[in-house]
Amino acid sequence: MEKKDKLKNLIEALHNGMSQEEARVIFKREFGQISGNELSEAEKQLVAEGMPVSEIQKLCDVHASVFEDGIVFMQKPLKGFFPLEDTPGHPAFVFKKENEGIETFLKTNFEPALEEYNINNNKTDLALASKSLSKISEHYKRKENLFFPLLEREGVTAPPKVMWGVDDEIRESIGKLNEMIETGSKDSIVELGTKVMADVRSMISKEDNILMPMMLEKFTTEDWLLIAHDSGEIGYVFTGGIEGASPSDAVTWYQAQTGDQTNVIPETDGEIKLPSGFFNTNELESLLNTLPGDITFVGADDKVHYFSEGKSRVFPRTRSIIGRDVENCHPPKSLHVVEALVNDFKSGKKDEESFWIQKGGLFILIRYYAVRDKEGTYLGVVEVTEEISNLRSLDGSKTLLSE
Repeated sequence: MEKKDKLKNLIEALHNGMSQEEARVIFKREFGQISGNELSEAEKQLVAEGMPVSEIQKLCDVHASVFEDGIVFMQKPLKGFFPLEDTPGHPAFVFKKENEGIETFLKTNFEPALEEYNINNNKTDLALASKSLSKISEHYKRKENLFFPLLEREGVTAPPKVMWGVDDEIRESIGKLNEMIETGSKDSIVELGTKVMADVRSMISKEDNILMPMMLEKFTTEDWLLIAHDSGEIGYVFTGGIEGASPSDAVTWYQAQTGDQTNVIPETDGEIKLPSGFFNTNELESLLNTLPGDITFVGADDKVHYFSEGKSRVFPRTRSIIGRDVENCHPPKSLHVVEALVNDFKSGKKDEESFWIQKGGLFILIRYYAVRDKEGTYLGVVEVTEEISNLRSLDGSKTLLSE
């Protein structure tokens, strides 16, 4: 506890203006090395005491610079002490190889395109490279929807929140760069492009040197199987041509571990009787997955209890989020909206709320409903998400079957 308090005080000092050099000297003198758990617990304590996640997020790179070399982890190896991250097809291997692919893309595509634009005003290659880099969002989504819920289950809460906030900043910077390439000034484009490269590379370092060892320490074999099962729902990027890291390699690894099972979570059967009818579990699951849009139910305990698994999902959902606190299912910048909505539902101030997003040619409608029993007791909230661009274009009447 004393060690954790000292580490917490050092982090606070950094946030109050202590230089990196001074902090590094103190860290080496007082600690030498710390465990990933100790760093996680120190940040968690700061958040519990009122330090905003956004404040920790601002100095994320500083923390990495000061502490990174001194963090040690206990790893759980495979039989024969062969590291998980060196096992082709294993989720840890694929994730690390994705980072290698991202770095290769920066070196061979993005950076040369930015230099060419700076010298010869060639926007074409830079526009293509920037658009391709946008795919990094899939890499971050797998981390946020698969890795973070399992870390939170182990009590590691602050680092995921901080990292998710930085992920969003990178996404926003790439999106802004895509827009600026069309209309922005040369200096501003080069400045932002340079920043994007630096931020992406910094995140690669955090993932490889802090996040990955932490996961290897915390995750069980069953956790990795769940991650492997759900990863295809989100997808893989920047692994083309990397042996052992392709989507087919990931599937092959999972099938070899499970005997080609199609589900990690055991299925149940039985009859569910309701006042107006009945289902068996297979019927109910199939019905919910057939309804248009996505359904997610969060119970009165503010934890995710269920989500539908239809063919055309609007937003990714993975089975690792079951039991996850709803506040951890959203990026830090939108957390206040979620908390306010849930509080209004619990107090009875509201029974429903709607939001909508227009993105490209898509129109996404997101509706929230308070779920209450006959006595009005709050049981939770259901989120219904649907892409309705086709519905918005309907006109007149249709009374005949489609051919």
